[in-house]
Amino acid sequence: MNKIVLINCYFGKFPWYFNFFIKSCVSNPTIDFIIFSDSEFNDYLPNNVKIIPFTLTDFNLLATDKLGFEINIKNAYKLCDFKPAYGIIFSDRIQDFDFWGMCDIDIILGRIREFVTDDLLDKYDIVNTRHDYLTGSFLLFRNTNFINYLFQKSKDYKKVFTSEKHYCFDECNFKHIEMEQGISIFDVDCEIESMEHIVRKEMELGNVNVFFDFLVVDGLCGKLKWDNGILGYDNKFEVLLFHLIQYKSNLLTQKVNWQQVPNVFFIDKYNIRKQNKHTFKGVLLFLYFDKLLNLIFKIKHYLHYYTSVYLIPKAVKNINTGVYKNKLGATVLVIQKNICGQNFLVNYFLVQTETKLIRSIFYKDIMFIKGFKFQKLKIFQKNDEFIIQRNESDGSVSNFHKLNK
Repeated sequence: MNKIVLINCYFGKFPWYFNFFIKSCVSNPTIDFIIFSDSEFNDYLPNNVKIIPFTLTDFNLLATDKLGFEINIKNAYKLCDFKPAYGIIFSDRIQDFDFWGMCDIDIILGRIREFVTDDLLDKYDIVNTRHDYLTGSFLLFRNTNFINYLFQKSKDYKKVFTSEKHYCFDECNFKHIEMEQGISIFDVDCEIESMEHIVRKEMELGNVNVFFDFLVVDGLCGKLKWDNGILGYDNKFEVLLFHLIQYKSNLLTQKVNWQQVPNVFFIDKYNIRKQNKHTFKGVLLFLYFDKLLNLIFKIKHYLHYYTSVYLIPKAVKNINTGVYKNKLGATVLVIQKNICGQNFLVNYFLVQTETKLIRSIFYKDIMFIKGFKFQKLKIFQKNDEFIIQRNESDGSVSNFHKLNK
């Protein structure tokens, strides 16, 4: 059996969903997990999970030593750019393994070996969990010098590693929308040469064999059941993992803090429950959190929108013009002003539009986009930058910041 180790660096207090991640590690006893963290975890840890005391300073010193030039990152989120180099940075920890991988903790794992079989590992050098682009949440690399040093084939890797800016180097330089549409990374204007560029190029040259397939679910899909390690969707098929990247930030999501995660649980759109929907309590929990609260949320949102936009509309004039981007870096908002000084949008989530921004009649920091009734914007000052928060009718949240000139 090929030996696999999955590596994660996490700084700060472990989040509410960490217990679910650990529970799913328990059901994968033949996979090793190493978490480098400055946070203590006093609950149960299985034998295959090790939490190594580690600080951001420790990472900078180790990365500087292993990479051969000074690393001095200050933001833990920047670590995502370094994931492809973990095979070198943590080389002393992975010597006994055939494969090492990057692995986030905002995932709930199913049966890894059911998907990542020895036959698969014998054939491929890199194992990905999506069909369209490399995924930094779960990605396996063959533990060889050639594969471990692949990141150095990027002409920009030193620029990426020495900058405080996050480039999504481990994936596709934030070009996820284009990748999902089937556009080649080589046909997209990118700021840096990412791992997506490197891997696709090496595939074309015949230097690496890479497995691409859609093995995961994310978003607010619901209909998931975790049963003693088996993660199933809608009682129809088994999946490798559930990525909580959108689930964890949703306004309606219930942060479940169970002291002990059971052997069977159900993941709805906004809640995780122990009870089956065939029981009275189970169906009650499902209807309350997934239906009733969502309905109330939408009703309040629509009333707020229509009264503000059509009853007593007030134009917004105080937003700085320019391009606003979200945390992932994709251009989503372009704000301008007309001759009357009123703010309007000329680009919204890659959609060309010209529509006014209307102020809420109830809250001075809330605005609506006329014609886009599913969104509202909240704007406030933070570190001398405008931050725009988008709240969709289903409760999802994204933060945007204005680009500096």
